Amino acid sequence: MQSYIKIANIVRIIKIYKAKNRYFKMLKTEFNKQNKQEESHNKHEELTNEIYKTPGMLPSRYVYILTNKCNLNCSFCFMKKQSVENPMTAEDWINLTDQLPSYAKVALTGGEPFLFPKFKEVFSYVASRFNCSIISNGTLLTEELSDFLLSHKNFKVLSISVDNIGNTLRNINPNIWKKTEEQIKYFRKKRDELNSGCVLDLKTTVLDDNAEDLFEIHKYCVEKLGCDTHVFQFLKGSPIQHADILYDFDDILKKSNAEVYKKFDIIKDQFEKIKQYNLKTGAIAFLHPKVGSLIFEEIPINIDLMNQADYIKQNFKPCKYAWSSMHVNIDGSIFPCLAIQIGNIKENTLKEIMSGEKIKNFHDLIREQDTIEACNRCGWLKPANINIEGKNY
Repeated sequence: MQSYIKIANIVRIIKIYKAKNRYFKMLKTEFNKQNKQEESHNKHEELTNEIYKTPGMLPSRYVYILTNKCNLNCSFCFMKKQSVENPMTAEDWINLTDQLPSYAKVALTGGEPFLFPKFKEVFSYVASRFNCSIISNGTLLTEELSDFLLSHKNFKVLSISVDNIGNTLRNINPNIWKKTEEQIKYFRKKRDELNSGCVLDLKTTVLDDNAEDLFEIHKYCVEKLGCDTHVFQFLKGSPIQHADILYDFDDILKKSNAEVYKKFDIIKDQFEKIKQYNLKTGAIAFLHPKVGSLIFEEIPINIDLMNQADYIKQNFKPCKYAWSSMHVNIDGSIFPCLAIQIGNIKENTLKEIMSGEKIKNFHDLIREQDTIEACNRCGWLKPANINIEGKNY
């Protein structure tokens, strides 16, 4: 009997030892993830400051809107999805890629980018030259596609939208989402087998419809889907931000009117729960805009700024991202963060466009006013009362 007890105790000790090892390994993994996030963030900030100060220096971040077509029809989507007579071809995107500076990084998005007819051709060309990321709804992901994407070492981030458990807010059929869950798990498994540094980033739009479930959604994304980062995005305060149609220059100065959340107290409570969960487990989540931290105890959550219809620019720091970020629309139109046309890549080179009067006038306006009405709830906004340098909070 004593020998059985001794063996049972040894087995129990071994189990405890293995459990502790798994726990410390998990902590180390999360610590390394956070360090990589910090390093990437700091490099981006330094480069943004350099571009802001250096006349003629090209932007560092390029968003390719490959298509505005999508296989979903989300009620809160800001894309107009109007048909375009002469959209960019794969050759056009490749020609543009040849004009990017050596320090560029590229995000491929849509619509749903995987619907672009020659997606693989464009992706391969971009990823052979620059760090790149993809923003997708995830429903078209397959094992073959994951294998293809992960075969490119410069593929750094796969972002997938998850707005509630089961993603029913996006009207996705339960059977399709179940398959999508399996594909996300396959992507993670394949990535780890290849020892790839690609980040699985899940994005949730903060809505009244999911207000009561934000904490459960976060645990679902972390524990079941295994995300590396989870971003909570507030509804935009202006339709001009990152749109797929173009506006007149004067429109960016017109008064904006952001949607006011009806369940805001619930949303605030949910984010406090998420922060405590992250501090305990090491999970990584961000608010977009960065109106507080969900991972650093010393940085408060100040999301009251996100429930004002009016834009009060004194609440936010001057913006420099208008210099470092550039969008390219499906027809070749180029615009900074706000969808006002400053040129077309089919008609002029990138350098010609970036040295033209239209972008100069835009930069002069932002430099003079710091931010403007169309910046209402832009994801790049930073609160004036948070002064933390060197931390990706």
